[in-house]
This record gives sequence, structure tokens and C-alpha cells, in this order.
Amino acid sequence: MKKYAITGGICVAVAALYCSLRDFSQMELPEKYRTLCDGFTIPGVLCLCLGALLWAGQNGAFSGIGYCLRVTKNALLPGHREQETYYDYVTRHPKNHPAPCGFLLITGTVCIAIAIVFLRYI
Repeated sequence: MKKYAITGGICVAVAALYCSLRDFSQMELPEKYRTLCDGFTIPGVLCLCLGALLWAGQNGAFSGIGYCLRVTKNALLPGHREQETYYDYVTRHPKNHPAPCGFLLITGTVCIAIAIVFLRYI
């Protein structure tokens, strides 16, 4: 629960910073709603993208990139001619402890939902 509160606080702070930089007090009501919509969209998209990257990394989406970089390095540097199959590479690396990323996905979705509510009143 602490992670949700901290992430939500950061999202609200980013939205407040965005609104304060746009001279929020001098706007008319439809412009205020648009600014609030934009302010909550930014941290919502950032949280969703960061959570998706963490989730993809935990599920091995970047293992192929690591293998290709290792094979390329071994091919270019002299003395590193040891060939390893992708299966051997994946089984040799132990599974990392999964870092929790669900709170980022949920917090980002809530921020996007808040932005959609403000979008409705534009």
C-alpha cells in the first residue's frame, strides 16, 4: 500500500507542477480542464510505460538482445571464439527475483482514468 501512496503522490505532484507552469489561475474553465487532463496524462503514461518495461524484462523479453550483444562481442574481440547457443545462454542465467511492477500499472491506469474524466468536461 505504501508503494501506491508514494507513486500516486509523485503523479499528483507532477500534475500539479505541470498546472503551475501553465499559469493555471489565469485560465477559463474549459482550459483548466484541458490542463488538468494533460497534467494527469503525463505521469499516467510514464507509469504505464515504466511498468510495461519492467514486466517485459521480467518475462525475458530482453534476453535475446543480451544474447546478440554477447555473441557480437565474442565475434569481434580476439580470443573469444566460444560459441554458445541461445538455449544454453538462457538456462545459464538464473531467473532474477521479479521486481513488483503491478503498482506502476495500476497507478498509471488510475491517472489515465482521471485524465479521461477531465477530458469529458472540455
